[in-house]
Amino acid sequence: MSVVRVENLTYKYNAGTLNEVTALNNISFEVDKGQIVGIIGKTGSGKSTLVKHLNGLLKSDSGKIFVCEENIWENKKALNRVRFNVGLCFQYPEYQLFAETVLEDIAFGPMNMGKNKEEAQQLAKESAKLLNVDEKLWLKSPFELSGGQKRRVSIAGIIAMKPKVFVLDEPFSSLDPESVEELSNILKEYVSNGENTVIVVSHDMTQMAKICDKILVLNKGEKVLDDVPEKIFEDVNLLKKYGLDIPDITELFLKLSQKGIDINTKVYTVQRAKDIILDFIKRGANA
Repeated sequence: MSVVRVENLTYKYNAGTLNEVTALNNISFEVDKGQIVGIIGKTGSGKSTLVKHLNGLLKSDSGKIFVCEENIWENKKALNRVRFNVGLCFQYPEYQLFAETVLEDIAFGPMNMGKNKEEAQQLAKESAKLLNVDEKLWLKSPFELSGGQKRRVSIAGIIAMKPKVFVLDEPFSSLDPESVEELSNILKEYVSNGENTVIVVSHDMTQMAKICDKILVLNKGEKVLDDVPEKIFEDVNLLKKYGLDIPDITELFLKLSQKGIDINTKVYTVQRAKDIILDFIKRGANA
């Protein structure tokens, strides 16, 4: 069942002027409930512009967007609902922290939704635990935290609002490898109940290959690919044509092949690499 459906979306910056630029051109796609869907593309391809449409921050020139089967621009009430149903986490969300304590910051969203203080605090605590925000930090100022901790607190503040769809724009940028892995695991756990849905914009191909159920590729405002990760990453030359990197593990196996080693290069996750290496060793042993 699709929780997000986009039909023939087109958007132009500076429409009707000499500086008119088509940022999105006739884009259509669906996101099913319980999925993690990735959106990739080189800088300027339209990724951030696209996700800003999903909760009504931008209004398209043409096309329709449905969230939970409701046209978000049908009426004002529909738009108000989508603002709560689609949580949007911008790049560097930690810059938006402002409250005196971590818990107050996380509880701000639920309070803004009309929850009373007790309800908001409970939602904030649940979200903080999901994001591995240590209880010892709850009464501290968010500005005393490390960069990774701030990122988790800011994300917890959106999850506390219980959005049907959680959209993250470059969530892995500027994080150390350990924090990147931790956040990836949190997102996978978040959708594991089959009810929550995540859309991720990122340049980190390794993590996108690892966590996504489906990936959209944008190029110059158009959707050029829409498929499962193994299909997206099997055509390395096509990805490079669109100015995209490939997962680190894929790059490694391509280099092994270039050195004359007869090994399958259609690999995009560490688990897949492990299986291929074991098969390679078995073939060698039986040769």
